[in-house]
Amino acid sequence: MAKPDWYDTTDCETHDAGAPKFCKKSEPGEGTERSCAYDGARVVLMPITDVIHLVHGPIACAGNSWDNRGARSSDSQLFRRGFTTEMLQNDVVFGGEKKLYKAIQELAARYPEAKAIFVYATCVTSMTGDDIEAVCKAAQEKVSVPVIPVNTPGFIGDKNIGNRLAGETLFKYVIGTAEPPFTTDYDINLIGEYNIAGDLWGMLPLFEKVGIRVLSCISGDAKFEELRYAHRAKLNVIVCSKSLTNLAKKMQKNYGIPYLEESFYGMTDVAKALRDIARELDDRVNGLEKRVMQDRVERLISESELKYRERLAPYRARLVGKRAVLFTGGVKTWSMVNALAELGVEILAAGTQNSTLEDFYRMKALMHEDASIIADTSTAGLLSVMYEKMPDLIVAGGKTKFLALKTKTPFLDINHGRSHPYAGYEGMVTFAKQLDLTVNNPIWPVLNGQAPWELADAERDELLALVAGHAERLNAEDMKGSRVKVSTKNATVNPQKNSPALGATLAYLGIDGMLGLLHGAQGCSTFIRLQLSRHFKESIALNSTSMSEETAIFGGWENLKQGIKRVIEKFHPTVVGVMTSGLTETMGDDVRSAIVHFRKENPEHDSVPVIHASTPDYCGSMQEGYAAAVEAIIVGVPEGGEKIPGQVNILPGCQLTPAEVEQIAETCQAFGLDPVVIPDISNALDGHIDATVSALSVGGIPVERIKLAGRSVATLYFGDSLGDAANILKSKFGIPAYGFTSITGLAENDALMTTLSAVSGTAVPEKYRRWRSRLMDAMVDCHYQFGLKKVAIALEADHLKGMTNFLAGLGCDIQVAIAATRTRGLDRLPVANLFVGDLEDLEQTAGGADLLVANSNGRQAANRLGIKSHLRTGMPVFDRLGSHQKMWVGYQGTMNLIFELANIFQSNAKEAQKLAHN
Repeated sequence: MAKPDWYDTTDCETHDAGAPKFCKKSEPGEGTERSCAYDGARVVLMPITDVIHLVHGPIACAGNSWDNRGARSSDSQLFRRGFTTEMLQNDVVFGGEKKLYKAIQELAARYPEAKAIFVYATCVTSMTGDDIEAVCKAAQEKVSVPVIPVNTPGFIGDKNIGNRLAGETLFKYVIGTAEPPFTTDYDINLIGEYNIAGDLWGMLPLFEKVGIRVLSCISGDAKFEELRYAHRAKLNVIVCSKSLTNLAKKMQKNYGIPYLEESFYGMTDVAKALRDIARELDDRVNGLEKRVMQDRVERLISESELKYRERLAPYRARLVGKRAVLFTGGVKTWSMVNALAELGVEILAAGTQNSTLEDFYRMKALMHEDASIIADTSTAGLLSVMYEKMPDLIVAGGKTKFLALKTKTPFLDINHGRSHPYAGYEGMVTFAKQLDLTVNNPIWPVLNGQAPWELADAERDELLALVAGHAERLNAEDMKGSRVKVSTKNATVNPQKNSPALGATLAYLGIDGMLGLLHGAQGCSTFIRLQLSRHFKESIALNSTSMSEETAIFGGWENLKQGIKRVIEKFHPTVVGVMTSGLTETMGDDVRSAIVHFRKENPEHDSVPVIHASTPDYCGSMQEGYAAAVEAIIVGVPEGGEKIPGQVNILPGCQLTPAEVEQIAETCQAFGLDPVVIPDISNALDGHIDATVSALSVGGIPVERIKLAGRSVATLYFGDSLGDAANILKSKFGIPAYGFTSITGLAENDALMTTLSAVSGTAVPEKYRRWRSRLMDAMVDCHYQFGLKKVAIALEADHLKGMTNFLAGLGCDIQVAIAATRTRGLDRLPVANLFVGDLEDLEQTAGGADLLVANSNGRQAANRLGIKSHLRTGMPVFDRLGSHQKMWVGYQGTMNLIFELANIFQSNAKEAQKLAHN
């Protein structure tokens, strides 16, 4: 019995040495990645945009597959909706024909914009004997649009068979059923072009420039009506291998339309395709004596190649010499070999799955003789190739993507899951850019580095020395030679600074039973309470010495002493934290002497510590005030004595949220250490409801606990501004200090793990090894979203350092970084445009940024510049809830931040794509 003409005997039965059998059946248990006939038909037909695609079967076929391909539409989005009869058990037992019949009528009524209804058979409905052709014929009498059966149940063959059967369906029911409004001598059809990621839109401008009209595209961005008059084209151009060659052959036989097979990936193949099409059209329209279209094409190629080779040059310079493994389907493999070769990329191995024997030989002829052909396309086989070849890059389809990424190898998706078009000259530049962003992303050296527990003793000791000498290296920096520019404006507009007294208040709030006392006018404390309340959504324990006009003239000693006495007697705090304002510092009030006199005059209150930090408004910002308060606590409270084994001091910076402070403490505890956190806002400003409400700050570290800090075996500080506080403990009590600018990032947390392991004498716990692995997985999954994204950042200096290094380490381009104050360590940041400034400066420098990182006050700049992505962090964040629960430190927290940012960028990219084609 003769095989049907959609079954390619040569391809399916070849025994050529080394060539795969492209139509062979998958063997049970062999683990191949082949798909089924239903999927093949769906690939061809579902990009038809203005029709209903109704899957007749149980939930699996439609539920697992609807809207999962990257085909784009410039008009109707109906094709993206998932329609299924969702057969249940009774339907399977008694038959689903009635349900299908009713479903067709329901959908036709509910979606009157639909131009046709395609009905897909599935394995179950074919097994139960449902006659979808008869049902479609009967339903056609009840609805006004064509109802077309697609009889391709999955078990009848692989994806190629489904592709070809879909072509049969189009030929039988659609093509030739209507006439176009007009025709031209240069009408062509594209067959097998599905407009993945907008590929078609990269090809159409080339045709338009030379006067070629795409009459029908089968089936990318296709309208049903356009497909009906595809029979009037002068030439068919097959783009996707031979999956629809049967359709082209039938159109040649029945309508006299010749066909070519071409590719539009890579400069060489684009030029070849244009020349072949032009020659065929000239021969058909003008005969051999005229080269009308060929002359147009030659001019276009000449102009385009000169322009685009120049644009490709910088990418080629970074890609030349890279080694790749290529695995894909259809025409893309041999075409991509050419495209990669043009960029200087060496192919180590290549394979194809849904292709033809001819494609196989074309691919082999283009590759180096030492390059191997991937014979085993199962998961195990592909992994074996990856580990054997150790490529710099893997270029393949989405099914291979996560295998590649698990091996920590750069990967570029060239199949239906991708987000970028690669066809045409412009597509070639996009392809080169995406290759460059992928293979040269800065995450790869970090990911392929050693984990903390893999370090040799010498390497571990070197890393520990860096952490231990952090403060000394910072202090050795020459600020006079700093490249950080400081604003010379006489008027600050939209300040990003907060007052030093606010920073001191924040530090004091981390002590249990504390009450802050601001020595200044009443308004200063009011504004601080408001700012902190807006951020933390909490009542803030802060009082004021309420300086008046009289005391401002004659001195505020008495106000300060009275204020201390009153808060002790009225509120009974365990500690009073005094900070100064610009007013009292300008007056010259000697706060330290005033506290001494208070002690002499009120001996009954000797048991209540009174801590004093100098925080004039004109010296620094929140960060400096916070650091001054921490230093005051360290100077005034800790006591010496015998070291307590396993006890460590933790000095968290003001950039850390309560959740992050808690995470740091829990990490120390996981190593068997007992952390003394100074100050500890994790249980004071974490957003909780107690049985009773206190006028004091509750939940922070008790004073008695702070006293033990002098007996710890180590101090770890998080934020460069706390280096001096750590050194106070080092000089007074001989406690070694380990400094971290940030612990957001893989390398940063590796340093922390190494330090904690050394201090505790304990191996890194298994849960952190697992979190490290999860973070690495998140980095490889999300790194596509970060490449060359432009970021503008305005934060307090310590916070700025951490975020700038983190984002640059993911491949972002830091467009501008604006610090609240100039501090040591800023000069090391990987950003050219770096200065101290306000949020007006941000508005003037952040134009064109993809992301703005700043506190809530940065929203004005974002709105004015049209920047949709504003990552709110720092102080204050008042227009978002839960900011105090954000946790972006440690392996887990870094992963949280990566996902948050990647989702922002991904959402914006999709929005931009919609706007570009609406």
